[in-house]
Amino acid sequence: MSKEVQTAGSERPAGKPWGVAEAATFLGISARTLWRLIDARDVKVTRLGRRVLVPDAEVRRLAGGEGK
Repeated sequence: MSKEVQTAGSERPAGKPWGVAEAATFLGISARTLWRLIDARDVKVTRLGRRVLVPDAEVRRLAGGEGK
């Protein structure tokens, strides 16, 4: 049974990685602030070519929810 996270009018499957801008909006911070956290290695990311994705567990950890 999969859990889903509600975001601005849509549902996303649990575990699906977030784009940086999307994660920042969900967390209520600016994309620049999230990039600073990424650059400081306070937030783990996955890089696919030039694309940077924030794992769902990291977004939940930052939001104070479940995750590592």
